[in-house]
Amino acid sequence: MSHFQAAPAPPVGPRSAARAARAVRRPGSLTALVWTSVISVVSAVIGAVLVFAGGNDMADENIRDVIDDHPDVVGLPSNTSAADIKSLSGPIWDELVSDRAGSLAARAGFAIFTAACVLAFTLCVRKNAATWARVLITISGVVALFPHILILGDYEPETVMAFSFVALLATLVAIVLCWLPPTNRYARERKAGPPAWPAS
Repeated sequence: MSHFQAAPAPPVGPRSAARAARAVRRPGSLTALVWTSVISVVSAVIGAVLVFAGGNDMADENIRDVIDDHPDVVGLPSNTSAADIKSLSGPIWDELVSDRAGSLAARAGFAIFTAACVLAFTLCVRKNAATWARVLITISGVVALFPHILILGDYEPETVMAFSFVALLATLVAIVLCWLPPTNRYARERKAGPPAWPAS
């Protein structure tokens, strides 16, 4: 009898097939991780695009809204309006608008950079939920929270704040999903490889 004939055949019963399928089944937590990361990235990018597209006009409107609604934030009397300040300041107003536009653009640029990092590491984690990729998603996700915290803590345009809030919330959810038990278990199983067939 040859070695080929004597070698045990791998089990093909329904129970063995089901066990093998379970060993490599992608958990819902990993799928949710990918989608929440994508939502976070898309929201951050849309908010940044709105800032870049708005430019000085958005900054001008933003400053006027802040002065009209919350003059005390910029150290002005409560009855001060943006029209009063603009009519008196001239070039100073233009400089204020330019500075505000620069501040908005800097936060938007940082948000895009961190979103790109989250997206890159999310693409790496899709297949096998590798621990190193989840660690990098966590680190880049935590860093990505900072521009959104600054945006939400400031009186920025409402549309930008709305997308920033969605990005912040989705990033937090993605960080949690990285370390849920089903995701950890799937990563271990993929790293260990397919189960060895028992000898007959």
